[in-house]
Amino acid sequence: MSIQVPDSAKTAFEDNMQTSGAVELPFLAPPFYIVNGNARLEQVGGIHFYGGWACNVDKLQTAAESWNDRLFPIPGLTATETILDSGQKLQVHASRNIFVAPIGIRQFSTITAPDGRKQRVAPFTKGARPGIQVLCVLGYRDPNKAIQPWAPIMLTASGYQVNHVGDAFANWNKAIKPLVRKLVPGVEPSSILNLFWMSIGTFGKDRKTRTVGGGQQQQIITPVTSYIPDTLDEESLSSLYVGEEIAEWMVELSNLSKDWLQVFKNLTTPKVEQVDSHELDMQEPPPPEDDIPF
Repeated sequence: MSIQVPDSAKTAFEDNMQTSGAVELPFLAPPFYIVNGNARLEQVGGIHFYGGWACNVDKLQTAAESWNDRLFPIPGLTATETILDSGQKLQVHASRNIFVAPIGIRQFSTITAPDGRKQRVAPFTKGARPGIQVLCVLGYRDPNKAIQPWAPIMLTASGYQVNHVGDAFANWNKAIKPLVRKLVPGVEPSSILNLFWMSIGTFGKDRKTRTVGGGQQQQIITPVTSYIPDTLDEESLSSLYVGEEIAEWMVELSNLSKDWLQVFKNLTTPKVEQVDSHELDMQEPPPPEDDIPF
């Protein structure tokens, strides 16, 4: 068994998934942020109990209107609200897990200066708050259960969830790489692993948690993971191939996003004394509605 990958897609994504300025994307990609589930909301269920992904409803609708013939609301997402620590309610569309085909990833850290200004610095800077952004195409299941593309989105996370997002992609890639090698002979599989739909979020009937932090900053998060079926073979993986047309479109999006994806590659590591002490608090922030466009 083999599948056909467009020539242009065989090398277009080579450097994009290497975790690496204010450069904006030249198209709309609404941000999906992680919601940590709350043990007290078992009766509510969904993201509120198990954790998952949410996106501001207005940003989703604006993005849908910017692309031709995009469904809205998006099948598989549920209208709900999230509540900030301040008590402010945000109207969102959400799901415990979503289908994505990644285009590129970038990592960074954030420090806050004494005057309150935020600065992006190199990933893994000691004492700084880690962040990750993954540009993807969002997928959804149609009435026939086939996965259809919607539009570009951005997965965003900070604090302790950063490693879980990175691990989700790494574990999925590790699982499918040997099969991709067989499905697309003669092509380095690492270059095209992103051309297969994956599911990322929370899964199962049991709420999975992890205790993070220490002392007064200790908290419980609901880590996101990738879904890797117990039975994964060439036939099942080939059904997750995005297809030639979507692969070509992803190449276009990748080319348009090069500056955005690579802008953090030359970030510097500040001296320790430059880091405001409150940045050592790694608990999850409120939804990063305005903190993630670049």
